[in-house]
Amino acid sequence: MLARARDRARGNVGEDRLTLVEKDIVGLRLPGDPKFGLAFIALNSLLVLPTRAAQRAAVRALADHLVPGGLAVVDVWLPDGADLARFDGRITLEWPRLDPISGLIVTKVASAQHDAASASVTLTTIFEEGGQGGPTKRWIRRDRLRLVSVEELRGYAEDAGLFVEMLAGDYEMGALGPGSERAILVAVRR
Repeated sequence: MLARARDRARGNVGEDRLTLVEKDIVGLRLPGDPKFGLAFIALNSLLVLPTRAAQRAAVRALADHLVPGGLAVVDVWLPDGADLARFDGRITLEWPRLDPISGLIVTKVASAQHDAASASVTLTTIFEEGGQGGPTKRWIRRDRLRLVSVEELRGYAEDAGLFVEMLAGDYEMGALGPGSERAILVAVRR
């Protein structure tokens, strides 16, 4: 993901102002105490952290590295009851896509199991990549996702000293409400 971000930024206006960091966010302290105008936890990454304490620490680290007035953005998945009911271990074809860079077909198949007691989903994902009729490369990923409610997400932000400006329900920043598949938090460091 970071390599693709670097490639896309290369040669663009503002490239010199872009800092990409790969580190464990829990307890993160970057050298020199840098401050950013924008920091985000994207693509459900917060859900991979196994406990409320780790999730809260991640949002705190995000806030700690922002300048006053800087924006924090956190994007999490909000499965609904129908999603959770289907998470019984069955295998589902999520999508086949043509990778625009390699020209190969990438297929994603997944199986999920919901555990209501721990508010978690164990997700096994199988990706296959190859050309039509050619050899296939396969990789398997297994994640345990600790689900986050909208109120928990808001609480994490407020506990970190952030002012929540918006909670959106989709990538177009539409209203969060019944049926929203995502919660996108936009908050400002005071």
